[in-house]
Amino acid sequence: MTRIIITALVVFHLVASLWHGSAHAQLAIALPPEKTIFVYVVILIAPIVAAVLLWTRYVSIGLWVFFLSMLGALLFGAYHHYVLVSSDNIGHLPVGSPESHSQFITSAAVIALLELTSALYGAFCMGSYYASLHRGQNGSAIKSVQSPKHP
Repeated sequence: MTRIIITALVVFHLVASLWHGSAHAQLAIALPPEKTIFVYVVILIAPIVAAVLLWTRYVSIGLWVFFLSMLGALLFGAYHHYVLVSSDNIGHLPVGSPESHSQFITSAAVIALLELTSALYGAFCMGSYYASLHRGQNGSAIKSVQSPKHP
């Protein structure tokens, strides 16, 4: 069940991120190259890689990648959308249509909630996974997530 939930969170996050990216384009809000690389690697690609890893024998790595990518995305987005004064801040958007502003603000909030939920769920899953390994149950506490059998 954990793999399905995390995969669903990753899909919803990707859809919300693309929706937010559309608002960026409509409002002509460009990010510098280093931030664009962060967005592509940490926010878009890493969660997909994590979801794929969960369906393999690399469950532990998948959980870590999922947790860290969602935490990194949350911190990045919260800082840029709500703290840093720039055109990427919901309170300082450039001139644009009310629909574009609404899309930007709403999608930023949806993404933040998804990333918070995902980071917390990822932390919970890692705790359960490692607790079950410590008890010698080889990861069985996380339903539907199998760890490799060690001789």
